[in-house]
Amino acid sequence: METSGVISSAILDGILSTIDTRGIDPAEVSARAGLGNSSLYGQSHFLPLVSFTSILEMMSEFKHDPVLGARLGKSFDFGTLGAVSKVFLTAPSLGDGITQFIRYFPTLQSNTACALVVNGDIARFSYSIVDNTVKHKAQDANFTEATLCSMVEAVLGKGWKPSYVDLAHAPGDDASLYAETFACPMRFQRRDNAILLPASCLDTPSPHRDPVLNRRLIAELEDTLHRKALHADFATSVKAWITSALCQSDSTDIHIAAADFGMSQRNFQRRLADLGVNYVGLRNTVRVEIAKCMLALTNLPIPEISAHLGYSETSAFARSFRKLADETPARFREVARADLHAKSDESEQLFQLLDNWPFTQH
Repeated sequence: METSGVISSAILDGILSTIDTRGIDPAEVSARAGLGNSSLYGQSHFLPLVSFTSILEMMSEFKHDPVLGARLGKSFDFGTLGAVSKVFLTAPSLGDGITQFIRYFPTLQSNTACALVVNGDIARFSYSIVDNTVKHKAQDANFTEATLCSMVEAVLGKGWKPSYVDLAHAPGDDASLYAETFACPMRFQRRDNAILLPASCLDTPSPHRDPVLNRRLIAELEDTLHRKALHADFATSVKAWITSALCQSDSTDIHIAAADFGMSQRNFQRRLADLGVNYVGLRNTVRVEIAKCMLALTNLPIPEISAHLGYSETSAFARSFRKLADETPARFREVARADLHAKSDESEQLFQLLDNWPFTQH
């Protein structure tokens, strides 16, 4: 697998808009994942899937909450999914909605498998990330299954609960916490993540069904599905992998990266060379861009930033940063903060000018 999956940035935006109410600083989360500016991944409506999963894992660690992903999923506005959520709701029945959701979910997220399987009187709506570059998936599974439960509840009525929720990961010592959060029986270490419900529920008419709108949405999504192949290019995929490893304090050694991309180290290096880059250079780029985000957008001490980036000594980080950015971390932070304050003052002056604008007309 030479490219990693991507996910609509609108989903992350929906999460970041609510996490500050949970005592998590969205600026710090974004900065640690290198999303504080466009230098790593450019201006795009999509971001690497591994970056998204890493952010969820970081937030769970920050709050010491093993089911934070599920809590976020329960409060997530699935309308953020745009046409994909609308096509689900406007379908004739729940079964039709799930089938359409599965077909068009790739317009929001790639390297992912979804399925609806009916076995006797039980229906199983499953989800899993199929991407070896994504190592930490527990909070994504928690988030997605909780979100899908909310979507099904929107059709079957408030208070509906699944017969079971299956999760691919182990619960550790928190099985009871999972059961309390999902409010239904749980099964762990399954082959994938899934919601199980009576098959008869699939015939339930959607209270939001709208045949005309549903057909129009299908036409739009079919066009999107055939027009766009969602994936990150190879260099971006490698940068995202490095970022994720740093977020999880995992090793960023090249042989581990090559293995996760399903390649020998030699072929991995050759593939990067064909793009005019090398692994050490990409890793340095990732480190310095994340450092710039964290220095400009957070109040984290420089030693903590150094540790996050995998440096054993703050002095080693300072030397590397100065070599790549032409100034010390402290000086960069000072200038970046001054620039941010200047831009803030300019914006405030503009808003004041606009507020007074009608009163200056003659």
